[in-house]
Amino acid sequence: MRLILPTFAKLNLTLRVINKRPDGYHNIVSTFLKIPSGDVLYVSESTAGIDIVNSNIPIKGENIVAKALRIARENGFKIPPMNVMIHKSIPPGSGLGAGSGNAAALLMLLGAEKIASKVGADVPFLCSDFTMAIASGIGDHIEPAKSVIPHGVIVIPDWQTDTKSAYAELDEMGFGVDTMLARTEMRDMYHANAGKYVGLLPNDFLKVLLKKHPKYNEIFRLFKDSGAANAWGVTGSGSAAFAVLRESVKFKWPSYINHVLYF
Repeated sequence: MRLILPTFAKLNLTLRVINKRPDGYHNIVSTFLKIPSGDVLYVSESTAGIDIVNSNIPIKGENIVAKALRIARENGFKIPPMNVMIHKSIPPGSGLGAGSGNAAALLMLLGAEKIASKVGADVPFLCSDFTMAIASGIGDHIEPAKSVIPHGVIVIPDWQTDTKSAYAELDEMGFGVDTMLARTEMRDMYHANAGKYVGLLPNDFLKVLLKKHPKYNEIFRLFKDSGAANAWGVTGSGSAAFAVLRESVKFKWPSYINHVLYF
């Protein structure tokens, strides 16, 4: 028997990097929104006697789904060899945590949600019942947020972003608003969803992204000039950009936009 699992991704509506920790990770404060990813997992027991994890999009290094299986077994879960085919709609390097959503879907199937933080920083949120949350720590401390669910559009350009490299560049460029300010800034997102014009939402990675890809300014200008967007920004460490919309609108997307998702 084969099981079909739809999965979720996450949108960083706001993202501030607070400081770098002694262990090399970074403390953040971010507003997470859970969104359908379009990714689907096809799961069955493996007749080959070993795990077989494949994806229609090549993944560099260990696939996070294979990592989830490995860590679940290391933590005492009795899991037979599995065959997992991942049909991805969201490309890697978009900042939407779609891979983490794939892992979360499998962990929930296995009843192994308690090890989510060992698999990845975004995985606990994607295993949770929360649609929106405030994430802190390395992204693994989750607090339910006021349930004001925005509607908007996400665009994924034809370039990708490596999170590790983005953090390294941000370390050189500097960051560090305090936690109180980072939490205060989240109110702008709620105002935008209430119909108030806010404009650019805070994300510390934007200065890294703009240095390499000034076309973000063109994307933001498109959102602003539409007259339908209350707020916009980038998610995670990029590459995807988004807008919170107060009404539907038809955009004429530049040729470098590869994927468009509505939420």
